[in-house]
Amino acid sequence: MNGDALPDGFGSGFWSTGTTLKPSDIIKIIAPQDINDRWSLVGMKAWPGQKDRYIVVACSTKATPDSNNDQANSCSYTENPRNKIIVAVLDYDGSGLPTLAAKPYIEKMMTSDIMGRVENIKGDTFAKSAFYLKNDQDQVVVGDLQRLDFAHYQLNSQILAFGIRLGVNTGYSGGYVSDQSMTLFAIIEGKVCPVLKVNTYHFENIAGEWHEDGTRDHDISEKEYVLSILPHQTNGFSDIKRTQKGARNKKGKIYRWDSQKLSYQ
Repeated sequence: MNGDALPDGFGSGFWSTGTTLKPSDIIKIIAPQDINDRWSLVGMKAWPGQKDRYIVVACSTKATPDSNNDQANSCSYTENPRNKIIVAVLDYDGSGLPTLAAKPYIEKMMTSDIMGRVENIKGDTFAKSAFYLKNDQDQVVVGDLQRLDFAHYQLNSQILAFGIRLGVNTGYSGGYVSDQSMTLFAIIEGKVCPVLKVNTYHFENIAGEWHEDGTRDHDISEKEYVLSILPHQTNGFSDIKRTQKGARNKKGKIYRWDSQKLSYQ
């Protein structure tokens, strides 16, 4: 339970800042019933502009015979199937123990293979999940955790959201496709909730025709999408617009708050 060794997108470096806190202390606060799970990632990162408030992302993995020992300490690799992912908001002034600012979001992943693929997803399980994505072959996978996104997602005068970036790669003979999505989280009615999941990036590098000199054509394309908070509100929450960066057509897609589902649709 030491945290991952990747670029510090989730605050894994918090434990080397001289704090007396340990990752196990945080798990006891956010998920005491799961303290004995195999926690591969426990990150704690200050939420910019929110005094003494931190975002915690914790991920447990399943110990399997196929686990890659070199990657056994990170939930950002598909070789270690995820078991649970927890997103929590804590208040901490540097003394004593942190306290919960809201009920944590806990998602238990359905059984997946070592490549992160998930079978038998039924009904709206995929739509409600904060971390399931579809790869380029339309297979449901558990997304690779990448980083927190602290852009200013002000949903209304009282509620500020933050994002978690996650991605999936699909390999082909001579090429690959990379997709990235973002899930926005906010504190809604005292609970940390996923309120919007959108695709934000798509990259293709697909092999084409071979040439006599042994070289090969590659078809490369890229699309990036950005979110904008609009002044108009629906049911007390600002509308959110997703547009393709650099596209001539700025029409995009607008997401509006659904007061029944407590999320953007």
